[in-house]
Amino acid sequence: MQTFLHILLLSMAELAHLLGTIIVVGLVLGFLEKRATAFIYRAFGWKGIAMTAWLGTPVHEFSHALMCGIFRHEIVEIKWLQLKSGDGTLGYVSHQYNPGSFYQKIGNFFIGTAPVYIGILILSIGMYVLLPETYRAFIQENRAGLHPYSGLESFFAFFGHSIGALASYLFSIENLMNPRFWIFAIAGICISSHISLSTADLKGAWNGCLSIFGFLVFLNVAGFLFGFRTSGLIARISAYNSYILAFSGIAFLFSVIWMMIGLLSVWAKKIR
Repeated sequence: MQTFLHILLLSMAELAHLLGTIIVVGLVLGFLEKRATAFIYRAFGWKGIAMTAWLGTPVHEFSHALMCGIFRHEIVEIKWLQLKSGDGTLGYVSHQYNPGSFYQKIGNFFIGTAPVYIGILILSIGMYVLLPETYRAFIQENRAGLHPYSGLESFFAFFGHSIGALASYLFSIENLMNPRFWIFAIAGICISSHISLSTADLKGAWNGCLSIFGFLVFLNVAGFLFGFRTSGLIARISAYNSYILAFSGIAFLFSVIWMMIGLLSVWAKKIR
């Protein structure tokens, strides 16, 4: 009994190492997006939402569709953008899968959370293409810190360092005078404003998360029976979290900027 409890706790810790960063980043960006959306709607109405949805929503749905293809889910229907849905749904990807396929069940997590890490990836590529010098400077600044972190203290320390470095490089005088920066900024605000996950996204991600946890339990039971340890493998795999956390700063900054624009617009409307 004690051994099984140890395996469960170990599997939970490994699950947190593998998926914790994506979940935390998604929750933070989701909070910022919801606040920004509320302010923008109060200031500009539905037209304010459409100002970012024209790009942000198709990118959001593309992320789901891409992961559906990778995890072999059948796409039933896609709505890339609908501004007059009646219930506020801007877009969706309807998909189905074989419940008997463990691979497809695990895919539910990555399909559900896809807008977070695919959105961050697209923002990173955008910075690489439009602002290559900024991208290189940011990479060099964070290169020494791109390693697996442990604990909340190092998590937030690394995130804070990345945000500070990114802000100093991204909002330089040279960039502010560069037309490509403004193209990147507009695209960044649009994409960041539609990264958060819907209720359906979270439900699907939760189902996939349970499947991944079950796989980790199975792997650790096998490790106990056959005498091998999984911690080293999990640590190597979870190293990608440092990249997600570093580049999530792009979405974080643009989300904060859009939220402040919305808040200031609401204040200005009240003063009139």
